[in-house]
Amino acid sequence: MRRSTLKILIVEDDPHDVELTRYELAHAGIACELQQVETENEFLDALSRYQPDIVLCDFSLPTFDGMSALQIVRENAPNTPFLFVSGTMGEERAIRALKQGAYDYVLKSNLARLPSAVERALAEAHQQEMRNKMELALKAERNLLSMIFDTTGALGLMLDNDGRILRFNQAAERTTGYGLSEAEGKHFWDLFFPPDERAMQRDIFLQWHVQAQPLQYQSRWLTAAGERREILWSTTFLQEDGGSAFHFICSGIDITQWRQAEDRVHRLSNFDTLTGLPNRNLLRDRLEQGINRVERERSAELIAVILVGVHGAIAVRESLGLQMSEDALCEASLRLSGLLLHDTTLARFGDTSFAIVLHVMEQDQIAILVQEIIDVLDLPFHVDDHEGVYLESNIGVTVYPNDGDNGDALLQLAEVAMHRATDNTLERFQFYTPELNNQVSHRLQMASQLRQAIQKNELILHYQPQVSQVSGAIVGVEALLRWQHPDRGTVSPLQFIPLAEETGLIVPIGEWVLRTACQQAKRWSDLGMPELVMAVNLSAKQFAQKNLDTLVGDALRESGFDSRLLELELTESASMESPERSIEVMKKLKAMGVRLSIDDFGTGYSNLNYLKRFPVDQLKIDRSFVRDVTTDADDLAIAKAVIALARSLHLEVLAEGVEDQGQYDIMKANGCDKLQGYYFSKPLSVDDCTRLFEDYLANAGARRLIR
Repeated sequence: MRRSTLKILIVEDDPHDVELTRYELAHAGIACELQQVETENEFLDALSRYQPDIVLCDFSLPTFDGMSALQIVRENAPNTPFLFVSGTMGEERAIRALKQGAYDYVLKSNLARLPSAVERALAEAHQQEMRNKMELALKAERNLLSMIFDTTGALGLMLDNDGRILRFNQAAERTTGYGLSEAEGKHFWDLFFPPDERAMQRDIFLQWHVQAQPLQYQSRWLTAAGERREILWSTTFLQEDGGSAFHFICSGIDITQWRQAEDRVHRLSNFDTLTGLPNRNLLRDRLEQGINRVERERSAELIAVILVGVHGAIAVRESLGLQMSEDALCEASLRLSGLLLHDTTLARFGDTSFAIVLHVMEQDQIAILVQEIIDVLDLPFHVDDHEGVYLESNIGVTVYPNDGDNGDALLQLAEVAMHRATDNTLERFQFYTPELNNQVSHRLQMASQLRQAIQKNELILHYQPQVSQVSGAIVGVEALLRWQHPDRGTVSPLQFIPLAEETGLIVPIGEWVLRTACQQAKRWSDLGMPELVMAVNLSAKQFAQKNLDTLVGDALRESGFDSRLLELELTESASMESPERSIEVMKKLKAMGVRLSIDDFGTGYSNLNYLKRFPVDQLKIDRSFVRDVTTDADDLAIAKAVIALARSLHLEVLAEGVEDQGQYDIMKANGCDKLQGYYFSKPLSVDDCTRLFEDYLANAGARRLIR
């Protein structure tokens, strides 16, 4: 039995860590007397003079090391349990220490586990002492074995050389629910483990035969009632008088409740009880780990700390009650979880706030997530029988390394930014850094306004004629998207198209473009324009839609436009991303009678084996090659190669961006079928393009756009 006051010898050079150790043990109700030493001589003297109940040792000391201390204890006080309490032990060192006789190790960052580890080590030492006495007794008088084995409080199990159960003590019977008559003669793995674990347990048992020293063996045993119990076994070996066979004596401790208590403590210490999300403690830990990794790897990665205040939950609590408020917060946590990737941490930060730690390479990714958070939390919450409950949210953001170099600083400044957002009646979010805040604010405003642009009729289409090189006649037009912003005027497609791609708005916008272009083409057809092809660009996200053929079919059916005159332009990179799928999609579109064109050809990395299988009608030479075709030999060679490739594949070829006579002459000389660019006409509004067609028809096609 342990004395009422535990004598502890602690090998430690930091008095602060000694006091923390004393505090944790006292907090757990363990009365103890600590003696601190730092050097090897002090340790040897104290070990013999002080005679501690247990030794706690740091792994690394200025003049001494933990492994040397462990060796000294094994040689001079082998029955004294030895625990490492260190902040620097890695997994390999810890395993080596356990193999050499240490009972356990506790990290300084998790000292809350120390009391249970000390209790367990003392219990194990006590059991070891009992086993030693048992072995001595067995050697002296074999007839005492049965009494000691059956009366000990530890679980007792005796196995033969093949792993069959020979003896089973009362403690083991009480824990497992099996009597000796049920267990005797059976392999222990067949009795105490489910079928899928038996082979592994048998292999573990076979390793016992090659062990020279008693060993510890921990596993989850299955009781007769089907319950799993965590058992820590210590196994010794009994050699028969003949020396040819072994029996195995297993002494066990049921540590199920200890493990469950540890798990509960860990859960309560690191997770929020309401939402199940990580709490502030675990959030800080993961944030610091992320910062350390970025610093260690010298990565260009950014870490965003996004604090989301759901202040509307307070109003719900006051009007509908605490339960409704908690239900709404749980729903908010689920919505936020649905936005995040696997390497992103979402935590409960405060009573009505959440924190997100996001690893990104570009700041624009932060802005996208902030907008998604606002959108998803703005949706109505259905709480119990109450529909249309809204939770007002505000967001504060800090970015590592711009705003701080440690987790506490980033969280503190994110909270400052969130309060700024709460006080700001115009903005729902605030970045701590003013410059980034202005940049992201502008971007989010643009994204928000772009979402409403279709409903407000701010999006329009302009049309640029496409001309036959042979006849000089207008044979088609390309629909080009424009945004007439009420305050900014005409917004360049270079500004809003990438934004639409990133936010996913390109899909509904692209559908609007397709429907509008088909409707306009039908109107021109009704005016008498003969065989006018309408070319419409498809984005990569549109092309990836599973119902693309349905959308195209609906647009044609609703407008009444002839499918043979609709030309869908696919980018080279999008069509080559998944070639086999692209072929299937193209086949469906071709079956509808739609023309297909590969846009910006030459800018990607086409596999010609796939290209020849694509059921397309036309290749478009990218304007970047046409622009310098008169001065750059490489661009001229590429243009010629594209035209030659199109000819060999029996495809038409169109050059876009033709702006002067020289470019036109070269394209004509090399047999380009169609031309498009400012040399013929700039993109025109519907009215201007209609007037051009009417003038064209009035002259019976005699007026050619080619000079």
